[in-house]
Amino acid sequence: VDSVAQLALIEDWSKRHPASVPFEVMLEIGVQGARTGCRTHDEAVALATRVRASDAAKLVGIETYEGQGATGESGPDTAYATTLMDRVEAVARHCDTHQLFETDEVLVSAGGSAIFDLVAGRLKPVLGAPVRGLLRSGCYVTHDHGFYKRMVSVVDERLGCDCGEGLTPAMEVWANVQSRPEPGLAILSVGKRDISFDLSMPVPIARAARGALQPQGVPAGWKITALNDQHAYLRWDESEEADAPKVGDRVGLGISHPCTTFDKWHWMPVVENDYRVSDAVAMHF
Repeated sequence: VDSVAQLALIEDWSKRHPASVPFEVMLEIGVQGARTGCRTHDEAVALATRVRASDAAKLVGIETYEGQGATGESGPDTAYATTLMDRVEAVARHCDTHQLFETDEVLVSAGGSAIFDLVAGRLKPVLGAPVRGLLRSGCYVTHDHGFYKRMVSVVDERLGCDCGEGLTPAMEVWANVQSRPEPGLAILSVGKRDISFDLSMPVPIARAARGALQPQGVPAGWKITALNDQHAYLRWDESEEADAPKVGDRVGLGISHPCTTFDKWHWMPVVENDYRVSDAVAMHF
């Protein structure tokens, strides 16, 4: 909850359902110019006081989302995350001191998928009640080959992870080469309906000839330049025509931003390192 207006809607619903139990809510701390959340300390503690007086809701924790301010540069990101988590802790301490929490265990939550290491250590401030820290980094499930690969490489540097010890991509979208209509261009059978493109284009990462059971690497010059609803444009320099894909070949694509690939599929196969399909999962995204 981040406003009295939201609380009023909860209270209105509660009045129309007198047998309902109070909603457990977390107070959200926001960032100027970004998404939801209280913008100032005074706004936050005033709302927390208002929640405490309400019969329709009870305050069980504080949360924030730092991801929108991430730049991928450790200096600015560290300063930004520290300032934000200082705000979260100040509000949590105020609520604790003034007995505004109505729970045996206070939740403190943050953690997008880009700079989670900079907030993880701040999720258990010392309060009068036990505190449970909750990290909400969703992209750890599959990681990616694009935006989060770039961002988390900086996380690895801060944490001192050796190459290969951090998160590694675990989602690929494979497509057939459907057409070779002109030199330097292949049309793949994958498009906006199948794969994420909101942060950057898919990245060619592997290839397999028709009938081959093992993938191979792709030339560095291969690039997806555009997507239609159901087609992708794979281009390369015409001087590399000898290594060009053939109609019927398969091309494996890495993604940028897992969320907007997950939501395009009703189910996905689970594959082992040798690409043997071992399971399937239904998508409810």
